[in-house]
Amino acid sequence: MTAHLISRNDAEQEIADLFSPGRWALAVKEQRAFSGQWLPLGTITVTSEAAPQDRVDVVREGAFEWSLPDVTETQHSLVGLLGVKEGDDKVHRALDQVATIAVRIGLLHPIFDPAAIEQMPLRRPTTVVSDTSGALQGALDFVARHLHPTARVKIPSIVQMEVANFSHRFFSIRRKGAERQRVDELIEHMKSQGGQRALVRLELQDDVEIERTYLLGDPLRSAFQPDQDQHLRQLNISVPLRAYVDRLVLEAVRLHQAQSERGHPVLLLTSDQGLALMTLAEGARPLHFRAVQADALFGKRLMGRPLDPFTGESRPVSLASLLWELATAFGSARLQQDDRKWTVCALTEDKPWFPFHSTDDLLWREECETKGVASPVVPPVQQRGDAGVRSATKREAKKAGRTEPKPVTFQRLNVNSLLSLICLLDDSQELDEAQVIRLVGSRYSAGHYRRFLASAELITVEGTRWTANRALVPVSVALRDGDPRKLLDGLLRSPSFAEFSTRTKQSQQGRPLDLSDLRQSARTYRVLGEMTLLCASIGKDETYSTPATPAPDRFAAIALRRFRAVERGDGLVPTGRWLESLIRDDGIHPEVARRLLEQASEEGFLHRSTEGSTTQTQFDDHVVHVLRVDGGRPIAMPIHLYRGDFLIPGKASVSLRIEEVRR
Repeated sequence: MTAHLISRNDAEQEIADLFSPGRWALAVKEQRAFSGQWLPLGTITVTSEAAPQDRVDVVREGAFEWSLPDVTETQHSLVGLLGVKEGDDKVHRALDQVATIAVRIGLLHPIFDPAAIEQMPLRRPTTVVSDTSGALQGALDFVARHLHPTARVKIPSIVQMEVANFSHRFFSIRRKGAERQRVDELIEHMKSQGGQRALVRLELQDDVEIERTYLLGDPLRSAFQPDQDQHLRQLNISVPLRAYVDRLVLEAVRLHQAQSERGHPVLLLTSDQGLALMTLAEGARPLHFRAVQADALFGKRLMGRPLDPFTGESRPVSLASLLWELATAFGSARLQQDDRKWTVCALTEDKPWFPFHSTDDLLWREECETKGVASPVVPPVQQRGDAGVRSATKREAKKAGRTEPKPVTFQRLNVNSLLSLICLLDDSQELDEAQVIRLVGSRYSAGHYRRFLASAELITVEGTRWTANRALVPVSVALRDGDPRKLLDGLLRSPSFAEFSTRTKQSQQGRPLDLSDLRQSARTYRVLGEMTLLCASIGKDETYSTPATPAPDRFAAIALRRFRAVERGDGLVPTGRWLESLIRDDGIHPEVARRLLEQASEEGFLHRSTEGSTTQTQFDDHVVHVLRVDGGRPIAMPIHLYRGDFLIPGKASVSLRIEEVRR
């Protein structure tokens, strides 16, 4: 059976090409535990009569309904696959693990303590330390999804050790191949691989702050290995301590309490009642939840567009996300309608694994399943947001005597790939879509670039040919010259970027922009905004409008005022702290501040100097992207504000002193 690697984004396009409105059977397979057979998990029903060109949006935006069989029926099917006796408690535990999958992707929510719900959404920055149950049972995903950015997630090292231990047990059972351990193999498979995916997924999300705590050393070696010292027998310390892992999690909470400012809340996320009680006894606060069990999932119908519990807005779950989670937890997942099948698998014995598989969220797509299936081919020009569709919509609206507002669709782009594509189009004047796909990585991604450039009328698309328009030339020139102001003029031709620009101009000074509705596209527009001096970010969570460009003498007064406000009495401030105060309080972009600081110094309005000191690595993620030209190639270069080599190139001094010039 042949297979190829596929990303989740490309899978959405493939499923859209394959899909037709109707009911599809959903099934999963654990290769060894199920002896190659499939466990049915209900049906997937498409709830939208979408046109072919819109089907990818149906898949991505959660326009489906998942109907699950009754728990008794599923338990009977699972007993038959595993070859165990009816009433085996482990079988029900395995079904409970299926329920945690629905929680991790957001189709269901964990059940929190009533007192905790009263505090949600969190009104102030809060540190949330998760134990292993929080990662496995979906509560950690809930915190990252609904309580971010106020919640700052911390994962103790011992949690990763426990998940790795689950994985070790799973592969040990798998290698033995014992028939009587099939249930244990299934449970350990779902726990270990599902837990690892939860931790990796959160780590790779740009908008979630994850911090690992170091593992504290402890002289209680008997917690892991019995002590054979005959003189200490009477102390009975040779008995392994079952609560040692819980103790280390609690120590991580105590560590964060000690390092945090007074009044900063530190919560322990757990479903363990005993650990929650001990947390209270230690003077800390638990964020207790009850895990969702099989009865809450099976026999129900789940919609792919669940509501946010705090805002009431829909939060779509991609159908591909559901398949990816099921395939990771079981090994394989399949959609089937009549003779049409679509299968992905995450764990195979004959295929290698490399870290980039997880980094790019790749699974193995089994190709032979859809042999002979005719998939509708959609010409690129008919994609949503293309010029041809917009013109047809205008004509239809005009005939009907009404005015249709233009929908603004935010695209998800790699900014450096976008810059390279613009220059390549300017050089070649015409590209085939296959060339674009080689540059940007996938057909699905190429659609985002096509819609963005076509909406700005920088290109014309005919079939698979992309032709550069005259309006593309000044944009390419601005990129090669490294001119952010002229680049801004060119990008404002795009409706989505123009909408982003309007938001930045209308935002209140000192208040961060709300980009939550942009979802995964937020990073694209934030980087483009930083490059064109529209905005600048402070850390990963806050982006501020930066419209101000004062005169050098006026800037000198502002620079002195901000320096005195952040200076702690030693006459020096970290360069990043000073630059970020200008961003937040005065709306001055770091690029503008760097130029004006040099100009004000040269004209004698202030005196600046720097001193070398150790870089503050805790602020290493405080980055602003600026436009640079490297070897004739424009790039969005990340500037680390706290490293010190930004204000005065060639000097790595991270501390700044600004003094008033005495006349």
